[in-house]
Amino acid sequence: PFQAVQEACELMNQGILALVTSTGCASASALQSLTDAMHIPHLYIQRNGDGSPRTACQFNPSPGGQRYTLAARPPVRLNNVMLTLVEELRWQKFIVFYDIEYDIRGLQGFLDQTSRQGVDVALQRVDRNISKVFTNLFTTMRTEELNRYRDTLRRAILLLSPQGAHTFIPAGRSSTFNFL
Repeated sequence: PFQAVQEACELMNQGILALVTSTGCASASALQSLTDAMHIPHLYIQRNGDGSPRTACQFNPSPGGQRYTLAARPPVRLNNVMLTLVEELRWQKFIVFYDIEYDIRGLQGFLDQTSRQGVDVALQRVDRNISKVFTNLFTTMRTEELNRYRDTLRRAILLLSPQGAHTFIPAGRSSTFNFL
């Protein structure tokens, strides 16, 4: 956090009008305190280093209630977008593939909402070895199970880093999945 605040102070001395950052939660919280005190807008992009989304960082209450930090991609919005997608496509069963960098605790609201609507959601973690996911899926399920869950396997939401998605999608297409 110290280095992030120090760099932000140097930028403020140069006369910046706003600050856009993508850091860890501790640095984001420190920057929030600084930008609130200096009345400088702060756009915090919530993602992990490899580009995958993360759950919301907890920010400190702002003095006087004037918060100058806006967090982009908060899980609430991501959950609402996914819920709208599922409703629009009328999916009753689907899989959420996520990589090891994604903090799935932020999906709890989404999972609760889909459960209340009677939608069946399966979570599948994707390891760094993408092909292993498909190999495991197809070797652990019997043919009857694969046929029964074929509809589910064709509907997926990917919560992966850009690099992971770039590798995952071609592997998925060759395995007859349909992705969004």
